[in-house]
This record gives sequence, structure tokens and C-alpha cells, in this order.
Amino acid sequence: MVVILLCSNFTLNAQVRPNGRSKIGFNSGWLFQKDSVGDAIFPDDKSLGWQAVQLPHTWNDKDVLADGKRGYYRGVGWYKKKFQLTPEVGKRYFLQFEGANQVTEVFVNGKFVGKHIGGYTSFNIELTSFLNLLGEQYVSVKVDNSFNEYIPPLSADFTFFGGIYRPVHLITTGDKHFSMSDYGGSGIYISTPKVSEKKAEVVVEYHLQNKSNRKVKLLLETLIKKNVESVLAEKRSNVTLEAASDMTFKVTFKEIENFELWSTENPVVYHLESSLQEKGKILDNLTQPLGFRWFHFDANEGFFLNGKSVKLMGANRHQDRIPYGNALSDDMHRQDMQLLKNMGANFLRNAHYPQATEILDNADQLGFVVWEEIPLVNEITIGKKHVQNAENMLKEMIKQHYNHPSIFIWAYMNEIYWAHRFKPEQELPARNKATLELAQHLENLTREADPYRYTAIAMHNYPLYNESGIGDIPMIAGWNLYHGWYYDTYEDFGKYMDEQHKKYPKRIHFVSEYGAGSDVRLYSEKPEKFDFTMEEQVRFTQSLTSQILERPYISGGALWNLIDFSSERRVDATSHMNNKGLVTHNRKPKDAYYLMQALLMKEPVTRFGYPFRKTWTHVATLPSDTLIPVHLYAFSNHEKLSLFVNNQFHKTSQIKDGVATWQLLLPEGKYELSLQENGKRIQNKMVQTKLIPYRFKFSEEVDIAMNLGANYAFIDSRTERYWLPEKEYTEGSFGFIGGTQLYIGGKIGTKEDILAVDEEDPLYQAIRTNISEFKADVPKGTYEVEILMVEYVPKSRRFADEDKEIIYQPDKRIFNIIANESLIEERLDLGAIYGLNVPYRLTFKVKVLDNKGLSVKFQPIKGEPIVSGIRIRGVKY
Repeated sequence: MVVILLCSNFTLNAQVRPNGRSKIGFNSGWLFQKDSVGDAIFPDDKSLGWQAVQLPHTWNDKDVLADGKRGYYRGVGWYKKKFQLTPEVGKRYFLQFEGANQVTEVFVNGKFVGKHIGGYTSFNIELTSFLNLLGEQYVSVKVDNSFNEYIPPLSADFTFFGGIYRPVHLITTGDKHFSMSDYGGSGIYISTPKVSEKKAEVVVEYHLQNKSNRKVKLLLETLIKKNVESVLAEKRSNVTLEAASDMTFKVTFKEIENFELWSTENPVVYHLESSLQEKGKILDNLTQPLGFRWFHFDANEGFFLNGKSVKLMGANRHQDRIPYGNALSDDMHRQDMQLLKNMGANFLRNAHYPQATEILDNADQLGFVVWEEIPLVNEITIGKKHVQNAENMLKEMIKQHYNHPSIFIWAYMNEIYWAHRFKPEQELPARNKATLELAQHLENLTREADPYRYTAIAMHNYPLYNESGIGDIPMIAGWNLYHGWYYDTYEDFGKYMDEQHKKYPKRIHFVSEYGAGSDVRLYSEKPEKFDFTMEEQVRFTQSLTSQILERPYISGGALWNLIDFSSERRVDATSHMNNKGLVTHNRKPKDAYYLMQALLMKEPVTRFGYPFRKTWTHVATLPSDTLIPVHLYAFSNHEKLSLFVNNQFHKTSQIKDGVATWQLLLPEGKYELSLQENGKRIQNKMVQTKLIPYRFKFSEEVDIAMNLGANYAFIDSRTERYWLPEKEYTEGSFGFIGGTQLYIGGKIGTKEDILAVDEEDPLYQAIRTNISEFKADVPKGTYEVEILMVEYVPKSRRFADEDKEIIYQPDKRIFNIIANESLIEERLDLGAIYGLNVPYRLTFKVKVLDNKGLSVKFQPIKGEPIVSGIRIRGVKY
């Protein structure tokens, strides 16, 4: 029995068997420092300046957030830890790292032990020959997430968090064991070449290692179990291992009967228990998952599982969460999977890299068909090192996750021509040739490693995939399409897919990505493309999902994305984040999530929309107006729903594509809304309506805030301050005069990261250009005026990599600001004084002494004046 002495920084959290394999958590008592001194590999009792951390850990959990600057730390981080272990003769000791990004070097007792390249797969490091015979052991780990042109991913729309961000385990085996050096795999690989409803063939390929210096005869026991007491099949085999050797050995179960099939609706998982024994003593033992199922994809009729047609619908998933970065606990992983299951999904794409073991274990148990891929994203580097690293990542992914019955698709490229248009033209022929050759190489490797699953790549809307022939290499053509978001219209999506199916009738088509962004602070009665309102995400999702569901040849679709995720380079409505999630970064479902429930769930679903909205604010359009229009929707898979307001029947709405809608006119006040189906009340929702009068009677009533340049309201999540969609001035009321809404690249606003503010980006992003005046016919009194302005980047961008410092652009536009004939700001030059994307919040007070109201004029001197928002508030002095 191995003797392990536990000290305060080494906690046992798993059962240690007296014989066979033990696996215990190795995650406590670590010390960490960024870019530490070179002697970190040696014992250091003082550890001055080092931080105590618990694994999983990343050093980028905070610096990728909105901090007013671009970039995050990509470099070296050191981890070190002391532990007590007395090694025993005949035992082998390993550290298993589930994930560290992206180059990892391990040192034990001051000596280099091993190195791993790649940030998203597991790897094992053997410690045995480096351990002290008695007493204290010391391990230090150097992790580097610096850019490396030979290590995928080179670039991508997600953050490359650094650190040991998945758990580490100390594994002890006998010196005869299942392989610990087969690309991080278990050394046990289960295949089911033949499966029907009644019979199945199971082939188990064992990779065995003998680290002793003698030839041995061992007993290999293989059990297939449904639970602890139920043995479905068993075999015992005699195996001879030469001294200091590796070998493979196959065990075949020809005809297994009386099993249940694994399916998305009934995911029955069996387990294969294997043990290596010598003279009655267990040397090593492992348990691996096993599922009985058969499947195929058809180019015209889609996906079939166990002989039944199944539409695969679900989402992509990234592995990070604010404020933890990618260092998530198993509970957090499980929570994500349950969110996907509760949505009614049966499909998961692990984008764009192999993910935590906990994700795949849950996919097995919850019934997801999984597409998993390596992080070969956007582009390649021409050269043998890059090819070798991509090849190793592919082999590691397949070996480590081979036994999961939930995995049906191995993929190896995502939008690999995305960076194509940014490369020098003279490079393109060689680059295209190398990309095509790498795709074919990885395709061949995948089919050789696993002949029972399908292969795929994900392509975007770019003609080179078809022109180069790369789209014909994998078995499945995945499409990442955003019609109606980045380009074209919703309807163009269906036309595009129909055209692809007609041109390539033998291809299996899958929509690997589709989605629209949304910010839970933005709402519009007039949603439009790329405005990031909750309503627009619902419209996009409803249209494209319906088009996928009605086309049998499309095997399935995966929304982008299940969860809002970190993308430090992004400059959308929520900067530093890709907010196309169906749920927020803190796992709160958005409207589109409930829409998908209504479209996918078989169980009854009814849910009010607007989970983040409590108030409907409206400006009276006539002096006599007393009612507030309230656009309301609910999501359901019923045929119709009835709406009750304060227990009074309002109206019944027919449900179309998962949505029921109502238009209400309500006086100012609080209301209880409830839904009823077949005479049964289902859900309640409290809302408040607020009417801003057409004409104010007293200055104390005045508090108006307007989001100029936009048709959407902005609700400040900190204070619930409601910034109205812009309105034009009418006599007796208030609003803008002159100018137009800013559109860049056919999309409203700038969608840029506004520096120095975190919450108010959407306010500054919407801009009215060439405005001449903002007028408010307010009564006599004193008013505080706030004007929001920003000089914008005059092009459409998704990323801001080039913004290393503030860019100044003088003389682009110069204007005066005049309030009631008083000069407030003379010759204001936003680009010269503040620079691009740096906000200017001008605040001043104005006394209105007559009945002419308040006027703020924007007098052009050069170029066009611009304003993003204005607030006018009555004050006492």
C-alpha cells in the first residue's frame, strides 16, 4: 500500500483503494506568481510575494473584463506546491492535468519532468523516478499562454485564458498498468461495430504497459455493468507482458443481449470495468462509459439514431464565466449542461476545443449528441510544427474522449478561411494549398483513429470553401451562418441552404452556428438588424430556427451561443464579450432561451417574455394621452393563450412559431398579468407602466433621459434609469430637431467599446449626427442638463486589436453648444480633446425664466455635430 502523509496543503478528496489505482485531488495548497524569477523550480520556504490559490485557476479572470484598455496578460505564470509522499517499490506515480493553457512544463524536486503543448486536452506526467525516497516532495509548474504561431488557436473570437484552469489529480498504479502515455487517453478504447435492438458486438482494445524489468503473466478482467450489482457480460483473459514493454490486447464480446439502447430521450449508460491482476492482487483498474446505439446521417433526410429520425437541435458552448474566467467548478459545468437540457436541446457543440470531462460525462447521462473539435480556428501557420501540434491535439481529443457514447462527430477546423481576406495576396496560393493538405491529413487521421463516427468542419459564408474543395473533405459540412444579423435578411438563410443542397446533393449539411446578440438592457418597439435588443434576438432566433426545422436535409442546428462568453477583443454592445448567448454570463435565461423551449420541448411550456424588464415607460404623443402602450409576448408550445390583466380577461392570442403576442393600452400604474391555457392559470408577472406627460406643469416633474440616435430604450441595470428611444420634437413637448441616425456598415450605431465607462456603452454607441437642436418646452425653473457625446471609429469592426493607445483625430468636427442663447461649449473638438471612443459627458445648469422652454443648440463650425444622449432634470437650485 502506498504511504501518503497528508499536510495542510494536500487534501485527500477521493477514496484510495488498498490495491489497484488510486486517484486523488491535487488542487489545494498551490502558490502562484506571474512571470516569476527563474528559481521557481527549486524549493522556497519563504515564497515572498506569491499568491495562495486553489485549482482550477486562471490569471485572466479579471483583466479580460471591461477595464478601459485592450489586451490581457499573455505570458508566463508559475505554480508551486509542497506535498508529502513516500514512494513504494512496484508503484508508479503520475500527475494528471485536465487542462492548462497553453504550454506547460513540470518540474519535480528541481528537475524537469515533462512538457505539454496545447491548452484544451488532458496530459499525464510521471513523477516516479523524480521523487525523493523519504519526506517532502516539491512540484513546480510553468504555464505560458503567450501567442505562438505554431500552436492553435492562432486567433479566435474567444479569450485565451492562461493558467492551470482544470483540476489536477495524483494517480497511483502498479508498475503493470493501463497505458498512461497514450496521448492522455485511458488506455482502454471501446467500440460497438454492430448494434441492433436486440444484439450488440463490443470490442475493447487495451493498451497495456509493463514498467518492471521482468516478464509477467497477468489476468485481465472485463465486466460490462449497468449498475453495481448488474453484470451484463464478463470475460477473463490471460495476458503475457514482456519486460519493460507496451502492448495492445483486444477483448471481443460477439453477441451481447438484454441491454437498453442509448438515445437522446433515454440515455442509458453502461460501464466497462477493467482490472489487471497478478496472483490475485489488483495492479490497476479503471471504469469507462459505454452506450449501445447505432446511427447515420443522410444527405436528404437528416440524422437517424437507432433507426429513428431525430432532428438535432441545441447550442454551442464556451467554458468561461464572469468573474471566474475559464476556471470553473464541476458544479458550474453541470449547471450549464442542465440549462441546455432544460431548453429542450438534444445537441451540443463543444466550441471550439475539447472541454472538461464533466461536460462529456453529463452529455452521456443527459442524452446529448455531441460535436467535439480541436482549436484549429480562423487560420493556419504553414510549417511542420503547426501540423504536428494540430495532429497531436486531434489524437489527444479522440483518445481521451473515445469512450463517451454522446460523441458522434469529430471536427478539426472552424472558419479556417476567416483570416484569409486579411492576408497579403501573394501568400494566398501557398496558404490555400497548405490548408487543403492539412484538412485532408486530419481527415485521414480521424477516420483511421475512429472509423465509427463522423467527421466535420465548420465553414462560414465565404466562397473559397466550395472553390477550394475543402468542403468536400469531411463527412459533414457544417455551416456558420448569420443571415439577418451580419448580412442579408432572415429569408436569405433558407435560400442559401437550399442552394447549397442543390449544388452539393451528396453532402450532409449541418448548421453549426447561427445566432444574434442581445443586451438585457436594450428594448425596442422597432427592432432591427444588429441593434442588440432583446426583441431582435427573438425575431432572428424564431425565423432561422423555423427554417432549419422545416428542412429535412438539414441534420440539425446549433445556436451561437448557449451562454454569453468572454471575447476580450470584441467591441459589441457589451464590450469584451460575445453576447449572443441564450442566457447571460451569470446563467440567467434571456427571452430567446424561452423561445427555444417553446420550439423544442415536448412537455408543456408557457413562459412570459421580458424576464429582465419590469417597467414600460412612454411619452405622451398628445396632450390628452393617458394610456401607455405595452407590447407583450409569451412563449409556449400550446395552440393559444389567454391574457388576464388584474384578473380580468384581456384577449386570447394564437401561438405562431412558439410566440403569442398582445398589444395593451394601460393607464399609469402597477399590474398583475397572468396567462391561462384551457381554463388553467399558468404564470403571473408584475409590470409597472409610467407615462411621461406631453407637457410638464412644474419643473419638479421634469426628469427625461433620451437615447439619441436609436429606436431602442436603454435601462441602466444599476439604477433602473430608463433612457427613452429618441423622439422628434413637437410643440409643447420635447425631442430632437434635425439630423439622422448614425449607421456604420449598414448597422445602427458604432457598437464600439466606449472607454472609461462600463455600464453606459449602448448610450454612447447610438449617435444622432448633424443634430441642430434639442428642445424641451418645460416650465419656469432650474434644470440640470447632461449631454453625452463621443467621437466614433468610422468603420464597422468586430474586434479592436489595433487599439493599443487612444487615437486622436483633430479637426474632424468642431461645433458650439448653446443653451438658451448662452454659450456653454465653444469650438468643441471631440476627436482632438478626448480621442476616439473616449466619452464626453457635459453637465451644466440652465434657468428658464419665461415660457419659451429650454433649447440646446448645436452650431456647426466644421463637419456635423453629434450627440448620443441627453438628460434634463428639474432641480431646486
